[in-house]
Amino acid sequence: TPSQPQEILSQVKQVNSYNSGVAFPTRDDYIGGRTKISPVRNHTPIKALSIKHINHPTSRKQERQAEMIVVIPSARSIVLDHVKPLIESGARFIIVDDSEGNIKIDHPQFEVYNWNDQNRMLGSLVKAIPRRNGAARDFGFYIAWKNSDPGEIIVALDDDCCVGEDFPHEVEKTLAQKARRLARGNGMHFNVLDCYENVEENMYPRGFPYSARVQYTPWQFDQEIMCEVAFNVGLWQGVFDINAIDKLQGPRYTYADAELYEPSVVVPYGAYVSVCSMNMQFRRELIPAVYQLLMHVEIMPGWVIDRYGDIWGGFILKTLMDRKGDRMAAGTPMIRHLKDGSFQRNIWQEHLCHTVNDEFIAILNRSHDDIEPANYHSMMEQLADIFSREREHCSPILKRYWDFQLPALKAWTKALS
Repeated sequence: TPSQPQEILSQVKQVNSYNSGVAFPTRDDYIGGRTKISPVRNHTPIKALSIKHINHPTSRKQERQAEMIVVIPSARSIVLDHVKPLIESGARFIIVDDSEGNIKIDHPQFEVYNWNDQNRMLGSLVKAIPRRNGAARDFGFYIAWKNSDPGEIIVALDDDCCVGEDFPHEVEKTLAQKARRLARGNGMHFNVLDCYENVEENMYPRGFPYSARVQYTPWQFDQEIMCEVAFNVGLWQGVFDINAIDKLQGPRYTYADAELYEPSVVVPYGAYVSVCSMNMQFRRELIPAVYQLLMHVEIMPGWVIDRYGDIWGGFILKTLMDRKGDRMAAGTPMIRHLKDGSFQRNIWQEHLCHTVNDEFIAILNRSHDDIEPANYHSMMEQLADIFSREREHCSPILKRYWDFQLPALKAWTKALS
């Protein structure tokens, strides 16, 4: 930790989620029984391939046999060994190159799309796609929506995550119809870290509201139900995904051999969870609602809304899944998360989000009954209209954020039409 305030300030003023020295986007950029789970195999990383950019076929539906589409955003490189079991299973990969063209991969199962591809394919609707942060994966979801079959499964990963040998099989098993435990507890916020059996207490995932931590007691898994799951929050070994400021005062957050009480726990209707996008699996029909919100948005000089794109997107997703009657679960398949970011910079990025997190959730709570159950694309369109009406009643911070996000959300639903 830097010892001088000037050193800390120089770090937290870095404005790019991947690299420092990139200017803030302007408004114009957007408007135009306890079962132990075996530890994940620790892969030895290999050097990322760096060869010429592949051509994008207009359609691969006839030649593609993969049942899974893996979406990974990055502005660095993709280490193929991290996802080797998925490659061997025949999965198709969509790599969202969050740059003008840093990533080059020559592999028949990989497609790489950079900013130029986004501009070419979306035109003015490109405002829907976040840039310079992990929410850039939205473009991969767009490609999956346009070029996939109804039965295919979407897998979302980060570029610093390793999967185990059984990961592909566990994905299919997790989403299938089977008996699993139902989480039960007080309040409307379920701490998914309650699923672990060998981690310290009083640890919460990124985005878990501070107001919900007061007198929080771990949830129980004492009821079994039979159900199919439409969306799964995959959990982690290695570096846990928690709020950056919690790293200053909270418990240890790195567990190389973390284990779970249950392989799959159902999140009850009416409960929210922190949906971390570095390990997600879901049915294709949910793609319109698995939208990661715009991040790295400057609200006032020097202060941004950031690192909550998947968190707020996850709250939206759970609201719509509850309206439709679909089930969300948390648990396996786990990944091994390798990288711990700069918590000084992350504290700055997350700060404003913490201050308006409860307000954002309250909007969703008020909106629940106004959303007519339908397909997920239709429900996202309805929610965009509701957010537009709610904007006038929001705090200055959230109102300013909606000035960026509302045009992007409407562009997203239009792009999927």
